[in-house]
Amino acid sequence: MILATINITGGFDMRCKNCGSMNADGAKFCESCGAALESVNKQQSQSNTESKVSNPTGSPGSPKKLPKNIIFGAAGAVAVLFIIVIVAFAMNSGKVIDLNKYISFESSGYDGYGKASISVDWDKLEKDYGKKVKYSSKGKKEYGVLTYAFEPMSVLRDAVSGISLDKSEKLSNGDKVKYTWKVSDDTTKSINYKLKYKDGEFEIKKLNELSKFDPFEDVKVSFSGIAPNGKAEIAYSGGGDILHEYNFKLDKFDKLKNNDTVTVSLNLDEDKIASMADRYGRIPEKMSQTYTVSGLETYVTQYSELPQDFIKEVNDKAKEVVKEYTDSAYGEGTTLSDLKYEGYALKTGLDEVYNGLYIVYSRVLTSTDSKYVTTKMYYPVAFRTLMLTDKVTYKSGPEIIGKSSYVTGDSKESKGYKRPYDFLERYRSENVTAGDGFEKFEHESYVHKLEDMTDEYRKSLQDQARLTLDAYIAKDYKPNMQVSDIQFAGEYLLYTSDDKEQFNGTNIYYVVFSANLSDANGKFPTTTIYYPVEYSYVMKLSDEDFLTANRSDVALNFLSLPNTWDTTRGYADGNEMYKNLISNRDKLYEHQVSDGLKQFGE
Repeated sequence: MILATINITGGFDMRCKNCGSMNADGAKFCESCGAALESVNKQQSQSNTESKVSNPTGSPGSPKKLPKNIIFGAAGAVAVLFIIVIVAFAMNSGKVIDLNKYISFESSGYDGYGKASISVDWDKLEKDYGKKVKYSSKGKKEYGVLTYAFEPMSVLRDAVSGISLDKSEKLSNGDKVKYTWKVSDDTTKSINYKLKYKDGEFEIKKLNELSKFDPFEDVKVSFSGIAPNGKAEIAYSGGGDILHEYNFKLDKFDKLKNNDTVTVSLNLDEDKIASMADRYGRIPEKMSQTYTVSGLETYVTQYSELPQDFIKEVNDKAKEVVKEYTDSAYGEGTTLSDLKYEGYALKTGLDEVYNGLYIVYSRVLTSTDSKYVTTKMYYPVAFRTLMLTDKVTYKSGPEIIGKSSYVTGDSKESKGYKRPYDFLERYRSENVTAGDGFEKFEHESYVHKLEDMTDEYRKSLQDQARLTLDAYIAKDYKPNMQVSDIQFAGEYLLYTSDDKEQFNGTNIYYVVFSANLSDANGKFPTTTIYYPVEYSYVMKLSDEDFLTANRSDVALNFLSLPNTWDTTRGYADGNEMYKNLISNRDKLYEHQVSDGLKQFGE
């Protein structure tokens, strides 16, 4: 660069002789290096004064004309100086560094898992421009004395903060990666070069080809146990240089049956596979493989799997077992109906034995002396651990299950169930399939209306109530107390709509009889007595099956007979009966009255 100073006005030249920097007019010290400035204006004035030469031949006081050659010479010098300044400016304005020529880009690795890196080749740039880059006047003013401590190239490095790629990993041949410059254009104004740069892209090429291997070649899946509770296990016999047994996982390993499928997967994420490619140059050709379960013994899981000859076999055995037990279990005071087949239940998922087939028979128990209410008992006969082989087999049974108390009026337990729902509910958490009619017992409820009971069942309770009344009269009445014209009078039903337990029962059913009571010796007149016979906990087991508590009795209301010490249960006044049985309990129960008793209250 060529520096020129023209002092046309005769002012001060404020260039520092120490560092060459220009300073503002009037400055006493250099703004760049701090040296004292000397004024040359006086010397220039003196020189000008001394150059002035008076003209001895001319008129006194008149200026002497300059020769033409001097005038033309001065004008030429000014023109040359102007051209030099223009050229210098043009040279400075054309100083540009093309940063894109100094990009260093590299790609390496394997196709699909290649890596790329990019940077600025500062060594080459330093070599080409290290001595050419200078501080601009703006830079000198901005950095001041710091220009002596830092090379102008350091400003250029600060201006170029970096170059980055939009992606640098998991690359394949043919991929395009874009690069972006990060340059501070303001910082470059401090040096005498402009920076030229442009964002662009590179194509990935010449990545090595990966080899692939079958990761499941040395994997063996074995199956054990009994279906559908079979189990699966993995064994890996590979060398362990790339894969280990812990790199494999099963999607399911238990509760298996033949022909199920299990999937073994490689427990490797993308980063681990990329590391494998980089380290070994090999990757798995697939990430999972499916295996079919086979060779397991098999439990029976559905009733439909049982052949008819097996079903007949277990039914015959169940019937025989129930008959043998019931014929001897209840003593002489009980009569038994014929056995009735009620259906079956197949339960799976049981602890230890896994499954059980239950063939259910029932018998109706009737007390010959009215000690208990006629009751229907259900006897499930169990055949456990049924296996599907060439012939269906079971490992235990036949055995009657279940226990019930107070079946025959005392605390003696009986095998079986009064409520089939209890049997089904016991295994509610298991898989239960009921059939051949036994499925009707999957729900039960308390009776809320007289119409909830079938006419047949109501008639059976009325007949039972009559037996209870007859037994009471026979036992408690004295010989002089004569009863005649016993008639069915009607029914009461007390119930709780929410089936809330009450002291006397969730519901109460009364069968009311009327009869004429007289004294054989004529001590009291013939009197109509109302006898309520009470049942509690009346349940609807199915649309056709019902159950009530095992005892019935004449309601405990004692009536004194006139002119004697004799008493009887029951009521001589129907209104009093309604009040005691119904009205006094209206806060505990809702009620229903049959037509024959509505004359006393509804």
